[in-house]
Amino acid sequence: MLDNYNNSDSFCPYYNQGLLIDSNSMGQTRIAMCCFQARSEPVSEVRFDHPHLESIRTQSMHGVPDQCAPSCRDSDYFLNERLRAREHQCWDNSGQRIKKLHLKQGLICNLECISCSSELSSAWNTHYHHFDPTVNPLILNKTTKQSWKHLDLSAVTELHFDGGEPLLNRENVTILEELDQQGLLSQVSLTYNTNGTIIPDQHLLDLWTKTRWVRLYFSLDGIGSVFEYTRHPAKWSQVESNILAFTKLKEPCILLEVNAVVGIHNVFNLKDFYNWWVNCLPTGNQGDPSQIFVRRIEPTSAGGKALSLKHLPLSLKTAAEDYINDLVDLPGSLDLLKDIATGPDLGWLEFFDKLDTIRGTNWKQSLPAQLKKYA
Repeated sequence: MLDNYNNSDSFCPYYNQGLLIDSNSMGQTRIAMCCFQARSEPVSEVRFDHPHLESIRTQSMHGVPDQCAPSCRDSDYFLNERLRAREHQCWDNSGQRIKKLHLKQGLICNLECISCSSELSSAWNTHYHHFDPTVNPLILNKTTKQSWKHLDLSAVTELHFDGGEPLLNRENVTILEELDQQGLLSQVSLTYNTNGTIIPDQHLLDLWTKTRWVRLYFSLDGIGSVFEYTRHPAKWSQVESNILAFTKLKEPCILLEVNAVVGIHNVFNLKDFYNWWVNCLPTGNQGDPSQIFVRRIEPTSAGGKALSLKHLPLSLKTAAEDYINDLVDLPGSLDLLKDIATGPDLGWLEFFDKLDTIRGTNWKQSLPAQLKKYA
């Protein structure tokens, strides 16, 4: 029971009521309790009482912390999932049963985003070896695995879809159809991490209408030419149109959030990004306030390593700090200051030049003017 140790520093509500089903680049299934937690080794069957999960639960009851991401233990970090989960209405003390299910089983994607790689996006399969020849192309499953099929989902109240681009993954529709057939869909709220390039068809919208609500997290990283360079080959005009189309739907209830992963390439575009959100996306389709946040780019790809804010030239340090300090109302902005120009390195120029050679783009025309003097 959760009451046994829900006041422990090592306790997280996900331990007894959260399940993540993940897919690695080889198409193998892995599990965890949430996205901040280390994944299991590949499993042949998904079980909520799998030894990997049971071991974490047992250790937690004895005060032993698991291998969650450091940000999940930082009480000052605004995206601290552990603290947010403790306050979340999804959880209760009813024992070990799945309340929140996170599906990240399909890595099919249509964009080559700067912060990503062929380990997480099928779109990078053709080109990523130019940046890291040790990373193998991502293997996509030709048929849906439905590894959730045998699980007891009767208590699920939250279902989160990740990718890749989850709106391209047919399996994410199949589970909604299954929950609908079981009469469970009305108790479920849905969340998606999406790149904004896909509009759901009427069948999916009809399924959404049977849920409590749908929250869409749009990964944008900027607007205009900065967006298009960062999230190639998406077009800003089309994505903006798609996002605004959700605000015009009568149903289902759509909640909206936009975010940016911030590095050297887009830090000086944040004011435009923030102002666009304020002026163009104040609410969802039923009047609920929209949300926005930014966070530092992670060193999990060639782009993430090259474009870290720590590599910003010293000559831009003060300008970047002043720029970010002007955005105190933008959630996550002050966290960006921790890395500014702490390890200056012009390797990002080589990254941009190689990217332009592959794509036929021109970073000097697309990215903020502050960077162009280094061309």
